[in-house]
Amino acid sequence: MTDRIDKYLDGALDHAALTPAEQAQADTVGRVIEHTRTFVAARPVPDFSDRVLRQIQTQRLRPAAPRPQDVLQRLLEHVWTPRQVSFRIRPAYAMVAAAALIVLVLSLPGSLRSRTDTAPLVAEAVQPQLLVQFRLQAAEASDVRLAGSFTNWEPQYRLHEAAPGVWTITVPLPPGVHDYLFVVDGQQWVPDPEAQHVSDGFGGINSRIAILSSEAQQS
Repeated sequence: MTDRIDKYLDGALDHAALTPAEQAQADTVGRVIEHTRTFVAARPVPDFSDRVLRQIQTQRLRPAAPRPQDVLQRLLEHVWTPRQVSFRIRPAYAMVAAAALIVLVLSLPGSLRSRTDTAPLVAEAVQPQLLVQFRLQAAEASDVRLAGSFTNWEPQYRLHEAAPGVWTITVPLPPGVHDYLFVVDGQQWVPDPEAQHVSDGFGGINSRIAILSSEAQQS
């Protein structure tokens, strides 16, 4: 408990002058004091008068000895006078807990700590992106888009007209086998005349392209 809270409990400092943390601690101490007073007030004061008087009468009284009433009063005041209860939070406990947490983290295996850092690099090495150019000759088209297995067959990529009637686009794709079609003017699904044709399983034709990784091309 801080000196500021001591001053507040003594009435020398106003509650509003405390910080929120000090107010919470002061309220806790106040509740403990109030509960203690309530507990003491609910208990009847024992009557020591007869016992003390009998004990004094059986002993030889000295001339300067205090009166029995004074002795009884001081005894009762000592027993029943409310006393302030103080609590102190030791910061050392929090420092010990923080140090234990740091030791726990540092004791983890190195492979576990570095797994998060190396995962993105491994993913990039497994899934490189290669630039693939798609081209379609469509002189009468006003809008040409590209859809395929790599777009969930959504006409996601829009081709631009590089020359009159020549539509083209370059798309990054991972190595593998990809099926695709051109969507002309939003209605016609046209296969690439320059690519391999395969059945789409529904009586139609898809274009197919196989992309090899750079390592496979060099071998």
